Amino acid sequence: MIKYILSHTNVAINYFGFSIVWFCCIYSGAQGEIALALIPTLIFLYLHFSIVTDHLKEEIQLIFIAILMGVIVDSSFSFFGIVSYNGNITSIPHLAPIWILCMWAGFAAQINHAMNRLREKYILIGFYGLLAPLAYMGGEAINAASVADGNINYAIISISWAISLILLFKISEYLMAK
Repeated sequence: MIKYILSHTNVAINYFGFSIVWFCCIYSGAQGEIALALIPTLIFLYLHFSIVTDHLKEEIQLIFIAILMGVIVDSSFSFFGIVSYNGNITSIPHLAPIWILCMWAGFAAQINHAMNRLREKYILIGFYGLLAPLAYMGGEAINAASVADGNINYAIISISWAISLILLFKISEYLMAK
């Protein structure tokens, strides 16, 4: 019984921890202050790694892969003019900003915990990815980012995120099977 309660407590901490990180990242983008995203993300990941005792190496690998995926996906959005982000590095204007990469890191920390029930349910994972424009709309609402006009851009975001999530879950399954 104690193990059950503790395992569900860790999931709740994981979910609410990422929710705080998500808000801090969006706010960081709106304010143009990297530390507002970086510090809460590092604290969240530190706590996450303190709780995760098995598969720690694989969790770290998954998070680094997610950050790399975030660089590719969100930098592509910026390069092709789909999304404009506040808080970009001025010397590399189309590189995904740090606050976006912090989100990818925090999100990946949920895959084996708060999102574990989605494992091997690829249609549901894909559907969840299709809802990604809602997060971008949240970012637009507080001026952290802006999506270029046209429903096609939201469709591109949806499809990109659906594919990205399915890939992240597949990668996680592969890593955790080691």
